This record gives sequence, C-alpha cells and structure tokens, in this order.
Amino acid sequence: RPSARAARAARAVSTRAAAVDVASKLSADDVAQWESVKSLVSGVGMDEEQADKCMVRAFGWGAQSYWRESKVEEVPKFEDVEARLDFLVEIGVPEDKVADLLAKVPEIIGCDLSLLRENVEYVEKNYFMKRKTRNFANYLLRTPQALGNNVDCAGTCVGECNRCWVR
Repeated sequence: RPSARAARAARAVSTRAAAVDVASKLSADDVAQWESVKSLVSGVGMDEEQADKCMVRAFGWGAQSYWRESKVEEVPKFEDVEARLDFLVEIGVPEDKVADLLAKVPEIIGCDLSLLRENVEYVEKNYFMKRKTRNFANYLLRTPQALGNNVDCAGTCVGECNRCWVR
C-alpha cells in the first residue's frame, strides 16, 4: 500500500504531465494565450506549477468529474479569467485569499460569470448573507464549490452531487 507522500508525489507528476500535454496540443497562438492566463492566475499568489494545475482542472484538460464533458480542453481567454478573478474580489473575497479559494476548487475560474453571479444571489437569498461582508467571504472560503453549483435536486437526485446545492 503506497504511503500518502508517494500518492501526493504521483498526483503531482500526473498534473505536471497533464500540463505538458496541454502545451503539446496547442497551436503557438493558443500557447501564448495559455501562458498569459497562467501569469494572471500566478498573480493571485500561486506559483507556476500551481497555476498550471489550477488551469488544467478549470478548463477541462484533466479528469471530467466536475465538468462531465461540458468543458473539454478549452483554451481560456485572458479577459474572461480576469473578469472572474475581479468578481471574486468584488463580492468580498480578500485578494490574499483568492489563491486559497482556487486551490480548493480551481474550476471556479472556468465557470461562466453569469453562473457565479446567480450563485452569489442564491447564497444571499437562501443563507441570508450579504456580499462584501466577512461572513460571506468566510462562507466562500469554507465552501468555494457553492460558486460553481448548477443543480438543485431538492430531494430528487440527478447524480451530479459535486455541483448540487443539496449537499
């Protein structure tokens, strides 16, 4: 049985391999676009390896447990990712905590801005919290997946538990 350290190392290697595979599948223009977005993601407090890992998951280059084939090998647009990162700060996530949020659920920077807005409204309405407050920011830092939820089973399971409000 492999140790926890060996398992982490294996995941790290597979993530690096995934990042290398991304570059090998892209055109020169797309590589430049990928690198510019990576520098933006690095700017929130992640190193290059963390930023690559974040982007691999956020844009469907890795496992599809989150996206379920709705986002496959997308090349991110700088303006879109910048708008999503700005939105996180706008709703009250401290700038120095954005990297922590993305480390937990990197797919957030791959979600449409309209979905992020809808989910902020959902949290405000159903959990009686206001954006730009400490409680709201703390909630998002504890459960960042709430920003990417797109299913409300309300007792009738549709099998997308990783993006459901019921859990």
